[in-house]
Amino acid sequence: MKRTVPFVLLLLSSTSALAAEAGMEARNFVARRLAAESHVQVEVSGVEASGAACRVSGMVRRVFAGKLAAGEALSFRLPCGADAFWPAEKLKAAKVAEVFLKPGLGGLDAADDGQGLRGLAAVTESPQSVDDPALVREMTETIARYRIDGETTRRDAAAALSLARVADPVLRARLLAHAAGLMTVRRLAEADATAEEAVAAVKALPDAGGRLESGLVALESLAMGQARKGALALAAVLEPQVDALTEPSRRDAATLVLYGARIRSDDPAAAFVSLSKVTDPATRRDRLSNMPFAQKDFSPVNPDSLGWMDRLLAGAEALPASEFRTEALTQLCRTAQRSAMEMTKMPELLGKAAAMAEIAARRHHAPSAQLLALIREVEGGAAARAEAARWHAVSATGFDGGMKARAEALKALGTFTPSERAAAARLLQPSATGEASPTRLVELAAK
Repeated sequence: MKRTVPFVLLLLSSTSALAAEAGMEARNFVARRLAAESHVQVEVSGVEASGAACRVSGMVRRVFAGKLAAGEALSFRLPCGADAFWPAEKLKAAKVAEVFLKPGLGGLDAADDGQGLRGLAAVTESPQSVDDPALVREMTETIARYRIDGETTRRDAAAALSLARVADPVLRARLLAHAAGLMTVRRLAEADATAEEAVAAVKALPDAGGRLESGLVALESLAMGQARKGALALAAVLEPQVDALTEPSRRDAATLVLYGARIRSDDPAAAFVSLSKVTDPATRRDRLSNMPFAQKDFSPVNPDSLGWMDRLLAGAEALPASEFRTEALTQLCRTAQRSAMEMTKMPELLGKAAAMAEIAARRHHAPSAQLLALIREVEGGAAARAEAARWHAVSATGFDGGMKARAEALKALGTFTPSERAAAARLLQPSATGEASPTRLVELAAK
């Protein structure tokens, strides 16, 4: 059964006056011609005007698409006012009209308000109305994406796949990835197999056929749909081609697609490798500050946020020693510390604030260690006091603490009793013995 034309295409079927007001581009008319049911040449026998519309009558002489047959009589309607593509007088002069047709309320209508209609002196063997192939491909993909969305919403995976498995190999790769992403979101059983098929379709594209360009489009569809396995596999396939790009701006743009796919697919280590290759420092800093929010609803109330931040920091730690590694750890630790600070404003979240601060404090981030120490002091009790002293000591030797961090830590440690400092020393080094002065605790933390 023929599916309903998507709502977006119905919007495109407005009158020519409305089209002019909205500044419709050529691609919109191309979409309407692609959605037409018939493409024919008609020998015109009459044109009847009624207001700003005309009804053209005639005999079908050539069929390029659709179910109409040569020799069949028909009539169709189209705008023919002064501002139309075909004013009435001009339309009446046509002997043969090549037209795209769709069903209307009172019979057949010109699918594109006559924008693609061609007036001919005689019937021709081949169509005379030929659109830009690039626009045809673009709008074919757009229409197919809407229809695939509709089929997956109805949970009809077979229908979605029939729409994706087109003859055009470039569109096939892109549409299969789009279908796989939607199937993953809607938890259809065919999702994984479709993602594998999409990756294989990208691999099958010749280099001259735009494998990288189409592969990056497919990669975004897989990643946005959370088809993690397929996205990570395709990113690995495309990475050598991306690295081989010689134009820095183009290489950066493609690398960011790899980064985005990997961070959305919960592979921080690989995402950091991609991000480290971006040459623009401002872009790297922007992505580092936004990285935690690649996880939906990164917030104190999301129980997954803590583990996500820990995995991000582990991914940064896995980088080889470099300026970027330091920058990545610093930015992420600052985000963790700010998140913990926000949580301290709500007494019921103090425990979660401590856990978030500790993730960064374990990496020797001085502000996070200091915040964690203060939280432990608020908690009270012998165990918490020992923990507080421990983290004050860490803050004295951690990074991102500024010039005053050591002095402030030593001053704070002076407020703890010898037994509390001794317990803190054992937390820092289980075999620690002897006097646990503030300076000694800072030395132990430095190790």
